[in-house]
Amino acid sequence: MNEIVQNILDTVQVGAMATVNRDRTPAVAPLHFARMGDRIVWISNRTTRHAENAIRSGKVEFVVWNDKKQAVYLHTTALVASDRDEELALEAYAKKFGDFKPKGDLVEVYISPIGQLDENSTTQNMWHFVA
Repeated sequence: MNEIVQNILDTVQVGAMATVNRDRTPAVAPLHFARMGDRIVWISNRTTRHAENAIRSGKVEFVVWNDKKQAVYLHTTALVASDRDEELALEAYAKKFGDFKPKGDLVEVYISPIGQLDENSTTQNMWHFVA
C-alpha cells in the first residue's frame, strides 16, 4: 500500500459500502471507517441492512475517495471483530474520530482486510485491492 492510499484511508472519514440483500438486489450505505494497519474497521448496529448483509454473505465492496478524485476500492470480506481485535479497532477508530461512535444497543465492531493490490484494474488515480 503506497503513501497516497494510506493518506486517503487515514484522512477521508466516510466511504461507501456495497452489499447484497437477500433478494440479490444491491445495497449501498455511507460508512465511517478507520484504517488499522492492513485492515479497515467500522462500527455499526448489527441490525442495519449493511451489517446484516456483510455478515450473512461475508463479502463487501468498499470505496473511498478524496477531493483530488483519487479513490481506493476494496473487494473484501467482513467479520465481527474478535475480543482481542475489537480493542485495537476501537483505538484506531477513536484516533480518527475521537468520541464519535454510532449509537444503539446492538453496536458491533467489524473488520475487513485491505488485501492485495490488483495491478490489472489499478490506474493512476484509482487503486483496487482484493482480499
